[in-house]
Formats: sequence, structure tokens, C-alpha cells
Amino acid sequence: MDYATRPTSRTEVRLYATAFRKAFELPFTGPVDPLSLLDKVSKVYGNVDYEIVEESELPRNVPARCLPLENGGFMIQISEVVFEGAYERNTGGYRAHILHEIMHPFADKMGFKPIMNRAFKNNKIPPYMSLEWIVKAMTGEVMMPYEETIGLNEIELMERYGVSWEAAHHRLTY
Repeated sequence: MDYATRPTSRTEVRLYATAFRKAFELPFTGPVDPLSLLDKVSKVYGNVDYEIVEESELPRNVPARCLPLENGGFMIQISEVVFEGAYERNTGGYRAHILHEIMHPFADKMGFKPIMNRAFKNNKIPPYMSLEWIVKAMTGEVMMPYEETIGLNEIELMERYGVSWEAAHHRLTY
């Protein structure tokens, strides 16, 4: 599910990715291991936790999700299949799913709150105002810092940053 939020640009998303790396005390360059961040989310964000759940506990075709809690915090739920795939096989897509969910509380803390009462032409949210687009863009920027990926091809991106072919291919389009 997607929500409209305040607008941003790709340039600003890159700045947020740098802020994310700083918040998690990560180097500003190089690959990121989303699994190592899971145990830090509570420390960095405060009222955020995670749990590994059976695939049947999540809606169909939902590998992971971030649920807002009534107390203002978040619960990140990751299916066992995704967690094991990221851990045992270092699968790029699974790693991205995990980081994507970690990015949701970060986006919230950066002021990207859902706007529930906006109507858009054809009920379509423009990407620059889409909460999901913003979180996906931040995930990509954290996993593959733009400046250091210029000139690399899909295979080089996959090998260097542990991302899927799709993510690497998408990086080359912007």
C-alpha cells in the first residue's frame, strides 16, 4: 500500500541516504549489510523493533513489512524465507527487502508522513510524492551510493554491493 507524502527529489534522497549511513555509523561508501542493521534499529530509532515470522503470518506476496504501532513506533516483520535467503545465500533481492523495511521508520523520522486525504488525478500518486517510491529510492541509494557507482555495469554492481540484477539495472537508468 502506498501513501502520498511531502515531495522530494532524487538529489535530496541521496542526502538522506548519507544521513542514514551516518545515523547507523556506517562508512559513507561501500556495500551495506542489512542484516547487521537489524540489531541496531532499536538503538538508532528508539521505538522500533523487528521479528522474523513464518511466511503464512504475512499477506500473500508480502516478503516483509513495517507496521506502525499505536505508540508511535514500528514493528518490522520479515518472513523466515527472506531472512534465511539474505543470511544463508546473501540474495540481493532479500537483502533489499530487509533494508527497505528498515528505511520506513527512517523516512518517517525525516518527516515523510502519510497524507491520507489527498486526491490525485486518476488516483495515481506522482513518484516524487509517493512514500513507497521515496523509501525504495533511499534503499537503492544506501545500498549503491550514486557517486561511486558511476561507470559500473550490472554485474559489477551485483558483485560489489550484493544487489539483485534488477536493482543493478535500475541503478543504471538514473
